[in-house]
Amino acid sequence: MTNLFAPRRYGALERVTARVYVFRNIVNSIIVLGDAATAVIDTQVNEPMATRLLQAVRSLSEKPLRYVVNTHYHWDHTAGNHVMQQTGASIVSSALTHEFMQTRQARQRAFLESRGFELSPLPCLADTIVTESTALDLGNQRLCLQHLGKAETDDALAVHLPQEACVIVGDTVMTGSFPIFGQPVMNEGLMGTTEWLDTLDTLERLQPTYILPGHGPVARQVELALFRRLQQYFLQEVAARVAQQMPLLELLAEVEGRLPEWITDIPVVWGTPRYAILRVYRGLVQDPHAEPGWQHLKPSAIPAENTVAVATKCAGVSDVTMFQEVAREFAEGGDVGSVIAVARCATVASPDNPATWVWLADCLVRGAESTASVLEKGDFFYAARQALQRALALDPDHAAAHLACGRLLVMAAFRNGGNAGPGLAHLQRVIESIAVPARGPAAALLAQAHFYTRLGYRTHGDESQARTCFRTALTHLPTFQPAVLALQAPAM
Repeated sequence: MTNLFAPRRYGALERVTARVYVFRNIVNSIIVLGDAATAVIDTQVNEPMATRLLQAVRSLSEKPLRYVVNTHYHWDHTAGNHVMQQTGASIVSSALTHEFMQTRQARQRAFLESRGFELSPLPCLADTIVTESTALDLGNQRLCLQHLGKAETDDALAVHLPQEACVIVGDTVMTGSFPIFGQPVMNEGLMGTTEWLDTLDTLERLQPTYILPGHGPVARQVELALFRRLQQYFLQEVAARVAQQMPLLELLAEVEGRLPEWITDIPVVWGTPRYAILRVYRGLVQDPHAEPGWQHLKPSAIPAENTVAVATKCAGVSDVTMFQEVAREFAEGGDVGSVIAVARCATVASPDNPATWVWLADCLVRGAESTASVLEKGDFFYAARQALQRALALDPDHAAAHLACGRLLVMAAFRNGGNAGPGLAHLQRVIESIAVPARGPAAALLAQAHFYTRLGYRTHGDESQARTCFRTALTHLPTFQPAVLALQAPAM
């Protein structure tokens, strides 16, 4: 059984050739070595991960970092630009990427925050802008930059390393899990045309041995063939139903209900088949007056409740404890949607009680376990954060609300190697508000606050302090199982 609270290794170096390495994380960064200097392609998802990437570069070479290349404008590939720039490296991007990082940042940021991501400061722009195919030199190592065509983004840049038989492609190719075929809030990506497939044709003409994707393991021909096959499948299936003028919800149900096994066997981490369907649909059903992308068309990942059963069981109920008993009945049957619906009923019955809003947030966070996609979990996390904001608006000192906020933010940082600071601030409010020795519910709150605070230390790499403070959590609640598990995990 996986220990969810064990120390994590954020980023791992994988050797592709003697002079090319992938820094694998939730997003890939590529390190290229030359005789005179080094280069990095894409700078990670947040500032702490960019710092770890820079340490990896220095572990491979003492030569200066000369160039940093952004393959496209997405935040998860550009968030560490300023960390690299501080070393004296020149940040390089295409003119389109430079433009999109200014004109599309607000919408992109709003979307990522709605998915539960804590973002680093605004990524800094390139100081070297290329408008045509360009070659950079690291000393006996050429980096050939070129725009192969439209892919996940319209500004997709590839870096060809002819001496290494490698092409670094950013999100033009994604492997290892079901791909994202275009950000949900933009009109680009798999838009119902063959433009992305044409880009893959151009890529193949470079005859690379290794294709280094923006997410997932290094690709070769077999992975590229699967990526092509996926695009062709969804283009054909969605187009056929759009031609029949099938309503969207019916189209989703029919295509999802008939997915072949070779698709359903692909692991889901970020993108999903539903995302692919919506992406193609939005491209084929153009509405010049609609907001960009398809996010506004997507059914919520929060499951629908059994409306009749919820209404029947909640009729006449006004006490929160009774609502919780009703929710437990639905939980025993695995009915996530009805559990959340009952919690919402409790907030309607007691709208001025912050505890009901905290309970709703807890139900939503637990409900996120029902979906594998990180982006789909965002539907739950966004609603949970709204509920917690309501709780704190009612009572700014509500300890359980601060604990829930801190836990949510620290766990997000722990998963992604990000900055745990915002979550730690909430947890510190809890610790300061409870006098010790504490008993009963107060002891449980204090144990959890200490535990998740120290998980923040673990995220920041202070393992000694983390293990010491896990023991502190157990002094307040000796049976607190997460702390027991954390102490059982081997130190890094």
